[in-house]
Amino acid sequence: MGTEHQIFAVTEMGSIRLADLCSVRTSISALAGAVISIAAITQVNIQAKPNFPALTVESLTPMVAEPLPTGLQGSMPLTCGRDAETIPPATAERRRRGKCMSRRSGQAGTIVKQGGWYRVRFRIDVPGQHERNQMSVKICPISGPELLTKPERERRKVEILNSFGANSVEHFNKVKAIEMGHTFREQAKKWLHQRMTRKRKPVKPATVRGWESYLENHLNPLIGDMALPYVNNGTLKMLGEKLSDAGLSPTTIRDVAKVMRWVKASAVDENGDQFYPTKWNYEFADIPVVENQRTPMFAGEEITKIIAKAEKQERVIYVLFAASGLRAGELFGLEAKHFNGDTITVAQSVWEGRVQTPKTVNALRQVDLHPSVAAMLRDFIADRKQGFLFRTRTGTPFLQSNFLRSSLYPILEELGIEKQGFHGFRRFRVTHLESSCVPPALVKYWTGHAKSSDGEVVRQTVTDKYIKMAKDTKFRADVAERIGLGFELPRPETVEVVPSVPNSQETEEVVSA
Repeated sequence: MGTEHQIFAVTEMGSIRLADLCSVRTSISALAGAVISIAAITQVNIQAKPNFPALTVESLTPMVAEPLPTGLQGSMPLTCGRDAETIPPATAERRRRGKCMSRRSGQAGTIVKQGGWYRVRFRIDVPGQHERNQMSVKICPISGPELLTKPERERRKVEILNSFGANSVEHFNKVKAIEMGHTFREQAKKWLHQRMTRKRKPVKPATVRGWESYLENHLNPLIGDMALPYVNNGTLKMLGEKLSDAGLSPTTIRDVAKVMRWVKASAVDENGDQFYPTKWNYEFADIPVVENQRTPMFAGEEITKIIAKAEKQERVIYVLFAASGLRAGELFGLEAKHFNGDTITVAQSVWEGRVQTPKTVNALRQVDLHPSVAAMLRDFIADRKQGFLFRTRTGTPFLQSNFLRSSLYPILEELGIEKQGFHGFRRFRVTHLESSCVPPALVKYWTGHAKSSDGEVVRQTVTDKYIKMAKDTKFRADVAERIGLGFELPRPETVEVVPSVPNSQETEEVVSA
């Protein structure tokens, strides 16, 4: 039967003539499974529906297909023309869907009798496999004094399911995290990057340097490869013991523990909710309490000796440290344009030679100087209009660590004064302001302390919000002059001037000439 076959389709657009798909031999096996109806016609008269025009059928030149091998008849897809592609199967291969807690309605558990016991059967997620494990947990014996009533068995069933976390989102997230390799080390990298690049309160490089040191030296060696869900109070207890055995101070131990908590808390979902919320118990972990923390301070007499021992610009630096209470980065970041009359404007800071914004928003301020210190600074600056006030031979700002090693520490050792850093001057200044009965609002303004720290908000009253010390320049200048310095400035060096008088012999020679 070599009858030629043509295929037509009617759409709502009207009559459409389709190209001859193919000429096939009428073989039942070759047409098995086809979804297209083929009408064998030589002359076709199609009665169109009332809403559609009649179809016009034109004779097409047929193409004779080669017969299909006997073994492949019925299994090969229908092809159309010489260059036609194979028609894909009607049903695509289904891919396995991933685990998703939102598609689960929750398990109630099934109580069964087995081996003389009432047991509860349920399924639980385990790391490393898609299907959940079947669990069977004993409830009570089916007879004897330990037999529970039916309501008691139901309550015990619920307790068992909850204890295993069969319906718990926390357990599900924990399993997913382990499967994804969500380790403490990886999350710490993300946390550091987020803290450095965030728009809300980005941290300074010096702070990041400290956190990196905690991670590299203490946290990653101990728990870096631990799955994040397993970082818990037991981990905190182990960490405290290890760091205490290593001889770290209570302050350092608490700082390292704080970084560990922040790293885990930074793992959040798309809504900002924590994946693994944890209630930390410092008492259980036996984290040491900070008591009698070392906060050294220079006394006024010690500052007088340090200033007298220093020379040239180092002397001016120590005077300004004690008279202003500036942070080291703020002082080394001062430029000539930041000094105006008797006032210093803190607009920037430096760290490792790089200019950056000050530590906090409150650090952007003006610090009023005592007239004697302002006069010394004015003489030191002379006619300079730009550039850093204090700089190395190459014109760059001082590095804090280098200045300590090359200047301050040797002076302290020679004078027999307790070794300490620049903050000893800052503590002296704040203590002097308080002992001189300076208004607390002015002390806060001059020192540039933040209104809040990480996790701790300093509450303000309505009165605090109304105080605007930045505007009352005259009051600030009067207070700065009234309270004095608390230390003594070195007296100006006097040099005896001897007039140069020519001897009599030289005079006579000049006259005779």
